[in-house]
Amino acid sequence: MNLYERFSTWVVKRELASCGEGFLARHHRTVSKDPESVIHIGSNVILDRGVRLWLSGGARLTIGDNTYLAEGSMVLSQREVWIGSGCSISWHVLIMDSSSYAVGYGDEEPRVRVQPVFIGDHVWIGCRAVIIKGVSVGTGAIIANNAVVTSDVPPGTMVAGNPARVVREKVVWK
Repeated sequence: MNLYERFSTWVVKRELASCGEGFLARHHRTVSKDPESVIHIGSNVILDRGVRLWLSGGARLTIGDNTYLAEGSMVLSQREVWIGSGCSISWHVLIMDSSSYAVGYGDEEPRVRVQPVFIGDHVWIGCRAVIIKGVSVGTGAIIANNAVVTSDVPPGTMVAGNPARVVREKVVWK
């Protein structure tokens, strides 16, 4: 780890509620959160350059051990995002637990809709994929490049498309 990476990691660590050994943040502008929000990061987690973690409203973000978030990925949370251990999240992935804007249907008063996101262990998320509010991704799943995940993904499946649909079952990846 070079001097810049040590400094960047130190800056990010100051924003975390907890952090395991071997954490690396390659860009010091990765975290924007309000004081009530908390971030827990496991051991051997890497946040590559340009990764953004934006939390508001007392949100909670947990990232498990041995997980990698590639360049330009973004996690936006107003309630809770949980990312398991051993996950590989490619570049420019967007994970968000809210609609980010107020919407009303019919006579309903517009409101921001918020639901937690859960990503199981050993999940591979391809580049430019989007995972939206209320989604659970099962252990060992693969999310294809550019997929827009709007509903739960069963464990050990591959999903692709917009909206994402199961295209393979019983997948295994290393």
